[in-house]
Amino acid sequence: MVSVSTVNSQASLKHIMKTEREMLQAMERISSGSRINNAGDDAAGAAISDRMLATVRALDMSIRNASDVLSMAQVAESAINEHSQALQRIRELSIQAATDILNAEQRIYLQTEADQLLQEMDRVARDTTFNEIAVLDGTFADRRFQIGTHEREKAVISVANMRIDKIGAFQSSTSMDEAGTAGNLASEGVVGANKAGAASRVTTNDDLTITGLVGQATVGLSGGESAKRIVELVNNKFDNTGVSATATTTIKIEVNSSDAAGDHVVGFNLYGKNTDAQAISATISVGSTTAASDLSNLRDAINAYSANTGIRATLSADKTNIIIVQDEGEDVVIEDVDFATVTNGNTKFTFTAMSQDQTDEAATQITTVTDTQHGASTDSVRFTGQITFHSSQTFTISATAGQGLFEAAPGTATLNKVSTIDIRTVSGAVDALKVIDRALDRVHMERAKFGAIMSRMNVVIDNLTNVSTNQKTSRSRIVDANFAAESARLAKSQILQQSGMNMISQASRTMQNVLILFQ
Repeated sequence: MVSVSTVNSQASLKHIMKTEREMLQAMERISSGSRINNAGDDAAGAAISDRMLATVRALDMSIRNASDVLSMAQVAESAINEHSQALQRIRELSIQAATDILNAEQRIYLQTEADQLLQEMDRVARDTTFNEIAVLDGTFADRRFQIGTHEREKAVISVANMRIDKIGAFQSSTSMDEAGTAGNLASEGVVGANKAGAASRVTTNDDLTITGLVGQATVGLSGGESAKRIVELVNNKFDNTGVSATATTTIKIEVNSSDAAGDHVVGFNLYGKNTDAQAISATISVGSTTAASDLSNLRDAINAYSANTGIRATLSADKTNIIIVQDEGEDVVIEDVDFATVTNGNTKFTFTAMSQDQTDEAATQITTVTDTQHGASTDSVRFTGQITFHSSQTFTISATAGQGLFEAAPGTATLNKVSTIDIRTVSGAVDALKVIDRALDRVHMERAKFGAIMSRMNVVIDNLTNVSTNQKTSRSRIVDANFAAESARLAKSQILQQSGMNMISQASRTMQNVLILFQ
């Protein structure tokens, strides 16, 4: 038979053991600060907290990655800013060199400084690195940066090649040289009896389709447009294509006579931006060959009316030819050429269409005009200017070959490199301005790209920090000990343990009272 006191002692012992477990658990949680010290404390909570810990650690690493991207972008943007400063200075030098107040030696001084700036630009592009990785030399392409906890959460960044042989102006120009279709190009000169008879060769078949950085657009022509008008139509589509255009009409004039060499008075009507005829008259020295002629007075006569026509004339060093330029791209028409004191058709002007850089393209551009008394149907000529298309990025032009603007399909633009800038001549300095402006566009685009990257990375860092903070807070509610609750549990357990021990002691004394009865 089991005594009542023994049963009571066993019950008290069971409660003491349970209380001890709770007391030890409370002490462990208080000492470790963690509610879950082993999986037995909370099986589901342990699994959830481990997964949340992996997410938190991934978020924190992603924040570091985004911060590294931000630092890389700041390094690269600072380097590109130096490109901008150097190009701005080279542009200043080009503007200084584009005036005839300087002599050839002084332009060499300007070229020397420009060369040094270009070399430094190239060095910066070549040597700018982040963590020993080159950033601006064209090798930083499709670089992947993990900015989230999952594979798909990434940023892919590419940086353009900023070496000086990779930036500049992508250009494409209308044709100056016949290659297959005779007598079709508007730029090579159209001979006629008068201005109306020397009609433009630009037709409706010369429509252009331009595909650039921004998109694609078609420039429709109605026929007879000057290069200036076509430029206006192209530039009106700039927001659709990212391609702009300029035009210049450039012609070399020479004269000779096989049997009437000497001084002669020549007159003709000149048209540029003017709609009414501008009469030009000058006494010129006509040689038996072009090399023996002197066109000084004709240059002066043309320049006297530059404000009206927009045409300026430049005399060659040997005075044997002049180059006239209408720098807006208006058609230049020379009408009714008349050598007043010549009695036959052997005294003639020779006109050569030239490109914007004032170079002779080919013999097909040479047009001969006789005087009105001996060649009434060939005493006038019209020249349409050359159009040059520009962009900081590559582009293509689609047009019908063998028409008024293009001898062959124009295709993809070619790069006029910053590295080839030469400001030792006026024409070179003017061309340099076009190249530098497009190079600056490219630099500004890359700076804007880095600015966008920095802005994005700041947003990424802020967002990931917010997610990480809240994830940590959520995990803390699962794994961190509640010190107030655990302290209360510990105190309760200690009290219960003491009371349990007292009850066992009391049960022992009860047995002793029973034994007294046997004494």
